[in-house]
Amino acid sequence: MQPPDLNFLYVLQALNDERSVSRAADRLGLTQPAVSHALGKLRTLFQDDLFVRAGPVMAPTPVGERLVEGVANVLALVQQEIWSAKSFDAATTTRTFSVCLSDMGVIVILPQLLAALRERAPLASLKPIQFPSTELAGALQDGELDLAIGYLGKVGENLHQQPLFHRSLVGIIKGGATRRKVRMTLDEFVARKHVVAGTLALTNQLLEKELRRHGARLKVGVEVPLLLAVPSLVATSDFIAAVPDELAQLFARLADVDVFPLPVDLPDLTVQQFWHARHHNDAGHRWFRGLVVETLRQEGGRPRAR
Repeated sequence: MQPPDLNFLYVLQALNDERSVSRAADRLGLTQPAVSHALGKLRTLFQDDLFVRAGPVMAPTPVGERLVEGVANVLALVQQEIWSAKSFDAATTTRTFSVCLSDMGVIVILPQLLAALRERAPLASLKPIQFPSTELAGALQDGELDLAIGYLGKVGENLHQQPLFHRSLVGIIKGGATRRKVRMTLDEFVARKHVVAGTLALTNQLLEKELRRHGARLKVGVEVPLLLAVPSLVATSDFIAAVPDELAQLFARLADVDVFPLPVDLPDLTVQQFWHARHHNDAGHRWFRGLVVETLRQEGGRPRAR
């Protein structure tokens, strides 16, 4: 015999809770004959009465009790895993959100997102991950990443993207006790040796492209793999560096460096968040994207003032 559809789970649950065919019918929005018919089909399927008259109520048989226990477990799982997928409660979620951030993102953006998450979703956690740009689209599609945040250019197909804030490039130079405001001509800028960080490859390319328009080239003094090596090298040498403005503010607090405007006009870089279409309508994902927008647009991607 072909088993009935899964509505029989709700019939058994209602009969067990109400102990009455008529009250179970009212609860389910069905007629009494419809519930009686469903019970009859279940009795035939399981070769047991399942519910029998016990005084003024219908009581489950031992087989009925086992079925009702299984029904409770199944419906609890359905509620938890399926129906709850439509909603999201930030206050109680224990979800881990994974975000691809560059070294600069870890230094500047991560503390802001952690603070916002701690305030709005105290049981949730944030996992920063780094992926090569060629693997980002696949990681976002497969769910290894919830978001990628940065100045990333074209990442891949089937990705949504949303602007968060703009950043501009500025220069940093060894601090001077009497220097109030640093200005540098283009000739002076290209004559100085630069500290270049690999993690700022896209911004470096943008600067080099603009310098070529002026018939000039960047003179690289040293290339470092670690972003945090830049301020100490600049503070203790004649090297200079071009870095995003929010990073320059942080470096000025970490080392004795002064900030100056670049002698060339560069377009601002747009920092965006990227996610895959598969996760676009997930309630928790939507909430987290909204938190990122609210936090970073409010702060402009800059470190919070202390």
